[in-house]
Amino acid sequence: MLSGEKLEIDPSLPVSPKLLENVFRLQEIHHSWNPGLKMIPIYAKTSPVEQLNDGSFSFFSGGVDSTYTFLKHLEKITHVVNIHGFDFYFDSVSGRSSTFSVTDLKDLAQFARKLMLSYDPVSAYLKGMLSKTTLQSLKNYIDSGSAPGKVEADLVKDINKIIAGQLIYKRESFAHVKLRPKTKQLLEQDLQREDLSALNRLLIEDAYPLEMSGKYSGTYQKAMVRNTRFVQSFGKSLIPVETNHYSFGYRYNMSRNLTQGSALASVALLLGFPCVYFPSSFSYDQLYPYGSHPLTDPLYSNGCVEIIHDGCEARRVDKIKKIIKYESALANLRVCFHDVNVNCGKCTKCLRTMIALNLLGAPAGPLPPLPPLKEIRKSQISGDIEMTFFKETVDLALQVENQELQDALRACMERYERIQLFKDFDRVFLGGLIKRVYRRIKKDSPGIRRIDTTPPRD
Repeated sequence: MLSGEKLEIDPSLPVSPKLLENVFRLQEIHHSWNPGLKMIPIYAKTSPVEQLNDGSFSFFSGGVDSTYTFLKHLEKITHVVNIHGFDFYFDSVSGRSSTFSVTDLKDLAQFARKLMLSYDPVSAYLKGMLSKTTLQSLKNYIDSGSAPGKVEADLVKDINKIIAGQLIYKRESFAHVKLRPKTKQLLEQDLQREDLSALNRLLIEDAYPLEMSGKYSGTYQKAMVRNTRFVQSFGKSLIPVETNHYSFGYRYNMSRNLTQGSALASVALLLGFPCVYFPSSFSYDQLYPYGSHPLTDPLYSNGCVEIIHDGCEARRVDKIKKIIKYESALANLRVCFHDVNVNCGKCTKCLRTMIALNLLGAPAGPLPPLPPLKEIRKSQISGDIEMTFFKETVDLALQVENQELQDALRACMERYERIQLFKDFDRVFLGGLIKRVYRRIKKDSPGIRRIDTTPPRD
């Protein structure tokens, strides 16, 4: 749709007649939200669908939305599905080798941009070690803004040479990189060649935690054990699924807001259960164009698999009210932006969940104690989505008459609104001049502009 090209499906891969019909409605909705996504013709052979499995399932990450839907439909749900490579891009599972591969690139677009802009000392250092061929491939990729071409193969080849070479650690280059304990431990040792390669791999992972996948953390396996134990306590089964959705989308600069509904739908149709629940992120009064939406999700149904967008009747704080009624559900709750197994207590998702639990007089469960009010006042709201959840938390504080927390949250919201007003003034009246000057002073990268559900504002 972005390129406006027709889509032809191989005749040996027939499509459900209902799904093919629905896809045109999906195009209409997405084109209405973002006219940059053009209506395109689709040519496919159709064939009736057959049910593959009995029962029903819900997607489950252990967060607020999925836990609420799981508890709400306990009598109907027979399975839950947890996806490797969707909410989080976990560690690689390809063994102990330090060799780097294409699948280890979580976010090719951002990594390429950082290298070519020499965004930080490590990027500048690594760029100087890349071949002319790779540098040209990176330039072509960034300039085209679309298909990666041969950049991945060229980049992986050079990174493996770097990993297998001399120690890349330079104190001045890595001064601002947060090194993991394992990395620090290896730095203090007199290493043989194999261990030196492992150290170089760890150093690159530490320098690019959002762009590179880790080899040795075991994060996903730990999450699987915990979530499997939880759902089995209710007599349900967990199905693990692995996908390249996260890295594939970022390779083409596609926002996960845009693609998350279609990604979940692909798994739902793959497994072929007659009923599938997509846990909602927002209540009906909070809805706006989003990849997973009550308008679009059901349209991925194919006549055999019915997809239900579930939970819009409840706000996030209402979902938490239901979760705290189940001790095991609260104990299993993981909401953190940064780690699927540990709630850091510092990110906004952790903070708003901690505040809601505190206002409801519930145990903190697996989350840390609530920080002092002066720390809460300093919280930075990252965008309109986060603002939505702050507003409902303020409503809860008003409802339970907690004036102190209400004032602290309002201070965060007012600061965000002032910043947005200032940005709008700069955009409308100054053409973004202040933003450009600020980035020049801070030597800040403009970052990646993802293809989203709505057009960019500037």
